[in-house]
Amino acid sequence: MEVITSHIQADFDAFASMVAARMLYPEAMLVFPGAQEKNLRDYLVNAPEEISGHIIKLKSINLEEITRLIVVDTRQLSRIGDFSRIIGRQGVEVVIYDHHPSSDDDIQGNIEHLRELGSNIALMIDILKEKGLSPSPVQATVMAMGVYEDTGSLLFPSTQPEDCLSLADLLRWGADLKEISHAIVRELSPEQVHVLDQLIKNAYVLHVGGIDVLFTRSESAVYVEDFAMLVHKLRGMFEADAMFALGLMGERIYLVARSTVSQVNASEIASYFGGGGHPTAAAASIKDSTLDQAESKLIKIIKKETRPRITARDIMTFPVISLGMNATIDEASAVLNRYNINAVIVKSRDSRVVGLISRQVVTRAQGHNLGGSMIKDYMIRDFKFVHGDAPIWEIRTLVIDGNQRLLPVIDSKVAIGVITRTDLMRIMHEKMAKVEGIEQRMPQKKILRGLMEERLPRELFSILLQAGSLAATQGCNVYLVGGIVRDMILRIENFDIDLVVEGDGVVFAKAFSSWLGARCAVHEKYKTAVITLEDGTHLDIATARLEYYKNPGGFPVVEQSTLKLDLYRRDFTINTMAICLNSQRFGELIDFFGAQRDIKEKRIRVLHAMSFVEDPSRILRAVRFEQRYGFSLGKQTSSLVNSAVKSGLLRDMQGRRISHEIRQMLSEDNPLKGMDRLRDLGVLSAIHPELLFDAGIRDNFIQIRETLLWFNLLYTRETCSAWFIYVLALIDHMKPKKVIAISESLGLTNENARRILSSKANVNILLKGFVTVQDLSPSDIVRILEKADLEETLYAMSKTKSPEVKAMISSYITTWRYYKPPITGKDLLSIGFIRGKYLGDCLRLIRDKGLNGEIRDFNEAVAFAQTMLLGQNVSKTKQLTNKK
Repeated sequence: MEVITSHIQADFDAFASMVAARMLYPEAMLVFPGAQEKNLRDYLVNAPEEISGHIIKLKSINLEEITRLIVVDTRQLSRIGDFSRIIGRQGVEVVIYDHHPSSDDDIQGNIEHLRELGSNIALMIDILKEKGLSPSPVQATVMAMGVYEDTGSLLFPSTQPEDCLSLADLLRWGADLKEISHAIVRELSPEQVHVLDQLIKNAYVLHVGGIDVLFTRSESAVYVEDFAMLVHKLRGMFEADAMFALGLMGERIYLVARSTVSQVNASEIASYFGGGGHPTAAAASIKDSTLDQAESKLIKIIKKETRPRITARDIMTFPVISLGMNATIDEASAVLNRYNINAVIVKSRDSRVVGLISRQVVTRAQGHNLGGSMIKDYMIRDFKFVHGDAPIWEIRTLVIDGNQRLLPVIDSKVAIGVITRTDLMRIMHEKMAKVEGIEQRMPQKKILRGLMEERLPRELFSILLQAGSLAATQGCNVYLVGGIVRDMILRIENFDIDLVVEGDGVVFAKAFSSWLGARCAVHEKYKTAVITLEDGTHLDIATARLEYYKNPGGFPVVEQSTLKLDLYRRDFTINTMAICLNSQRFGELIDFFGAQRDIKEKRIRVLHAMSFVEDPSRILRAVRFEQRYGFSLGKQTSSLVNSAVKSGLLRDMQGRRISHEIRQMLSEDNPLKGMDRLRDLGVLSAIHPELLFDAGIRDNFIQIRETLLWFNLLYTRETCSAWFIYVLALIDHMKPKKVIAISESLGLTNENARRILSSKANVNILLKGFVTVQDLSPSDIVRILEKADLEETLYAMSKTKSPEVKAMISSYITTWRYYKPPITGKDLLSIGFIRGKYLGDCLRLIRDKGLNGEIRDFNEAVAFAQTMLLGQNVSKTKQLTNKK
């Protein structure tokens, strides 16, 4: 005998799942293990025979005859009534379909289908679709009732995309919304109104670690249906992160728990009373307790199990920047300037924090010519500190009320981080915005897991999940950073994986490459590594680091740092976002510098006023991003560009940086707009006074782009260096000496400079070969172009004004350059040719005639070769006769 069952106090989701399970097991009977919720009982009274006809009462079956038990919408032994007696019995196969988290008394099924969704029926519908099964309109209606009820009409926090998609399928299958509305919408009975009134009057809010928890209770001499529904109605009346309600009905107390925040796990708290459910929704039934006892126990558990919303560890900056006690005032000043901070902790020789030194004190000391004095003589010794689990209110008291600019976070007498006033104010601003209902157009933190799944290939997404799992075992934080995060938000394809590790990036990279079975190349100096997968995919991994510049335009000095300082060294705000990959925070977007706002407002903004002084090549990058995304330079950024151009920083910049940016700019899909902008900003003339972008060069760029677009549509496997072709257009009007000077200013290598000169000459020579286009055969054209490389050929095609020449070069690129003669040198040797110049001449002549259509196949080629061979022999005979 096959039986399908669910949990005691079955609801629509349970019954809908039972109906779906019978589609998978058509010989099975539907048997409730106990009572059902009132609205389901009411529905079943007048339910169609198609739905109710297969329901059998528990007392009508013999449990000993059951060979397969299908359990839906639960897997807890304590919730399936008498069916628990046959679990584990030999000869009984148990099949489970459940959407709840695991609990201590879970059944171990022979077959299990488990997935945490808002409704169990959503799980069942996915399985039906996999097997090609479609419910009838009546069945679809009942199944939709299950989705609507268990997800609160898709409004409960536990609702998942699968729940929404299942409703779309059910509506396509004919689900009746009027019938659903009639069954789900409930009129309150007088008893329910009385209980709801008590719940409202008895409600109060607990403040636990920054979390607002609503508690309430009610009493009734008899059992009142749908207590959970009554508790749910309170959510629209009170502002709280979590809600717990106790209802005494007769001799039993019922607990209903709801939570909208990860810090309060409703299921964990309900488990103390033998209950369970989801982290966001749970319930329990309590025996042998008074209401006061249950309330007292529940409040203690809530306080114990609720994790603070924000702790010192969440907002602190680490690793800690510090100075030794014997450091001088001048050394302290250098550290404060280098890291752009206003205070720094002072450590003893055994690494204990013994004081703080502020910029204000350092500045005053230097004003009194005390730069060589030790900071231990002037540091603040009377300071407060907190531990890593300190809640936000404690931090706020010390930093604001106690007027302490820098707050050390201590663990085992060692500083593990520091909290600044800026850190605190940022967090408090977010909290106030939420509490007061201030609209935040683009919150600083979002969960982007869904977007990551949507935009990334499945293999890459899996790799990021694995990186997060490994990070937990390594005790470090790993983030996805860089252009991939920016482009993901902009919905632009980008699969360049850059990871930053708060910790030792090299150690993590070695462990991760071993985990993936991949190769790992390490750069110890910069604490970076590259992992290469079997398919050639590269993962760039770096230790979170800080850069500072000893001189403008030079290369940076690199030190290990924090994620925030690592992102602060980036060029523009739009490139400063990160996504946490650690399992507990997977997909969390980190935005310290307002990148989301700048993306929404389409603005390129630098992070600080020295950005272009430290690296003038960022100007070219700013223009490239501006034109690529249709953004504009921010007001301050535009002003800083103008200042950098006027000060001559671009002319003094080290070549390799500007060379990279020029290549990137000229490799854009349409570099024309970027070059216009660089000209208008005075950047080109600042790099070199004779670097022009006039109307003639501009027109050449237009022709080059049209040629490249045409070439790319050929879908050949060849790639060309577009940037090099555009450079040829930039210098085409110049004399060799000027070309060398411009190449140096653009940071191009000597090899590239020589190639530019050579290509410039080659293009001019080959175009002269097309002077008499009327008489040129395909073989003539191949001889003109065959020694030119692809970039030279494409540039010649874009440069010529003659449509006939363009057509000839086009035919060469698409057809003639691939032509192979129907005969080979080996074939010629086999018919009597001797190795040497004559054989090569014959092959070239056969190729030319083949190109011109005079030789069409192997036989014609052999015939022509034999004629050539006969001619050669006659010639040799004559030569011998003349000698005689």
